[in-house]
Amino acid sequence: MNTNFKSGYVTIIGKPNVGKSTLLNLILGKKVAIVSPIAGTTRFTIAGIKNLPNAQIIFFDTPGIYDPKNELEKRMYIYAYNSIVDADVILFMVNATDGLLEYDREILKKFESILNENNKNLEKVNVLCIINKIDLVKDKSKVDNLCNTIKEELKFFKDVIPISALNNTGIELLLDTIIKYLPLQEKLFEDEDAFKLPIKLHISEIIREKIFQNIYQEIPKSTAVIIEEIKPGDVDKNKLIIEAYIIVERENHKAIIIGENGKKIKQIGTQARVEIEQLVNKPVYLSLYVKVKEKWTKKTDFISQLGF
Repeated sequence: MNTNFKSGYVTIIGKPNVGKSTLLNLILGKKVAIVSPIAGTTRFTIAGIKNLPNAQIIFFDTPGIYDPKNELEKRMYIYAYNSIVDADVILFMVNATDGLLEYDREILKKFESILNENNKNLEKVNVLCIINKIDLVKDKSKVDNLCNTIKEELKFFKDVIPISALNNTGIELLLDTIIKYLPLQEKLFEDEDAFKLPIKLHISEIIREKIFQNIYQEIPKSTAVIIEEIKPGDVDKNKLIIEAYIIVERENHKAIIIGENGKKIKQIGTQARVEIEQLVNKPVYLSLYVKVKEKWTKKTDFISQLGF
């Protein structure tokens, strides 16, 4: 037994669009979480494993939902809640360009209430403050001042670490600091793919990401993708035939996704197909259809079909 080896669970929390998914994808060296300009697009507590010579870190990227408004958000909140309670280390992310906003403080209050409900004291929990997007701040003294302000005002943080998830700045220091607070124990998982998304869910997330990237200003985050069928081709058995349905709540959203003469949906499909082919390592024929299902975010039975 390696008495110096550490392993444990790390949960990333923070307001939507602060870069949680980007950080997770960077650390793991592969894409496991949807990256989008739309706030709050992560739906699952997607996990990944980082194996290092002296540690194994199991990461959770929580949906940024702290005040659920509908049935979908209630399910998402449960994922976030459970990963917070079970974590050995919490990474609380803030945006370097914004500083510590009132919304950040509200999330911290909710986080503390979740701990209290489970008889955990905030002072005794390993919480690190991660200041992301420092590459966007020209005056570096502003980052230093923000670090000092947070350390002075919120003394429960075990450390404050400035990073750029986009430029891979400060990540080595972050990993070293995480390991410092993990418990001494052997690997929890032998298989790096222990938390790998089911293939249908992974493909649906790829398509959903391409929707947001292409028409993010006009389509709300209440857009779902259901993979109806995945099968080998009739002629070329090595080719995968994938049929997927994009679910929206309104007719005008359907028209936006399809676009003039089908231009938008073709663009979404082409981009998604390229990434899916990299995922499955096979040629893919992707058929996309758009369906309107009014108020689907409030329908329990339908949300269950999405994997919640």
